[in-house]
Order: sequence, then C-alpha cells, then structure tokens
Amino acid sequence: MNWDAIAAIGQAVSALALVIVIVQFRHARSEVRRSISQTRSVGGRELLMSRANSAELCSLITKVSTAVRQSSGSGPNDFVGELVATAGLTEAEAFRLMFDQEAWWQYRAQTIQYIDELSEGERVGFDESIRQGYGGAPFIEARWYANRKAALNPDAVRYVDTLLAQPG
Repeated sequence: MNWDAIAAIGQAVSALALVIVIVQFRHARSEVRRSISQTRSVGGRELLMSRANSAELCSLITKVSTAVRQSSGSGPNDFVGELVATAGLTEAEAFRLMFDQEAWWQYRAQTIQYIDELSEGERVGFDESIRQGYGGAPFIEARWYANRKAALNPDAVRYVDTLLAQPG
C-alpha cells in the first residue's frame, strides 16, 4: 500500500467523522430546544396550578378583575362569566377552574409538539383524552377550549381540531 492510498483512506475517515459530528450537533441542538420548551411549559403549568390551588390568590385576582371591569365598563372573562352564570360558581371558583384548564392546555400543547415520540398506546390514550375533553362531553374543558381557542398555540389547536373532526 502506498502513501497516497493511506492518505485517501485518512481523508475518507475524516470526512465520515465530520458527518457524524454534524449529525450529533443537529441532534444536540434539537434536544436543547426541546428541553427549553419543556422547561418553559412545566414552569407555566406550575404557575397556573399555584393559582388554581390557591383560594386566596383567586380571591385577590377576582377583586382586582372586578375593580378593573368596573372602571373600564367591561364584562368578566368569557369563560369565567359563563361558569358564574350557568354553574352558579363564585368568580374566584371560576378563576380556579380556568387556571386548571390553562395548566392542562400547557401539558397537552407540549405533548402535541412532540406527538411523534409517543408510543402507539400512549398516543391512543392521549388522543382519546383530547376527544373526551375538548369534544364536548365535559362542559368545562369543551367550553374553555371554545372560549380560548383563538389565543392558543395554533399548531396545537390545528391538531386538536383535526382530531375532533375525525370519527372516533
């Protein structure tokens, strides 16, 4: 074997190593983005659940919300107002349910973003929970979704709407 052949083999191995490094770099960058997204989603869910679990905080939110509405002449949040009117909840109780639904949406939107990574069984269960929740059966989830849909992540909304349009 001559030196030219050895050099050619070395160059081929180097090129292959470079390709492997590039693929690993792309994979690492994708994982970092996923980690940041997941951390943000978990943080958002925790903040929303702290509101949902705190009667005192919801009472404060209600007090401020009422004062702002009275000074501006606007009505309550559509979802909150609907719960107060139809279910006889206090505004603070309705806010607690709204924050709970917001936290659930954070979880579902994060899962939808990486839906292809779920096993077949996980995906069937996840999709069924969306159909049952946002498809109209439980009043709270379906009404919350209808009221908030325009302000939600459009990719996740598209997934949910496509799922709900399918026979299931």
